[in-house]
Amino acid sequence: MSDIVDDLLRLSEDPDADQRSRRRQIMERLVQTLLTMADAEIGLEEARHRQSIIHLTTIIRDMTGRIAEADDPTFAAIVREAAMLIRSLQRRQADAASFTVH
Repeated sequence: MSDIVDDLLRLSEDPDADQRSRRRQIMERLVQTLLTMADAEIGLEEARHRQSIIHLTTIIRDMTGRIAEADDPTFAAIVREAAMLIRSLQRRQADAASFTVH
């Protein structure tokens, strides 16, 4: 998978879109990515992780408007932290898949 930060930042290449609209699109994409990852969590231990991901996703979705209006350093920090979370989840799922017998 390509770098999630690049994917998120490349989301809106419409030159006419304002910064707030692009940021909203980025946050909506982030929410969709996290929900997709939550769907991939199955099993007993993963159920707790899935609930945590869904809880975090709900918070982000509810705060999308405020996040889109944040100053540049704050917005960048939020996206950076979210990208680190997604990378961590991807590694965790890849590790779990390597131990799964098909």
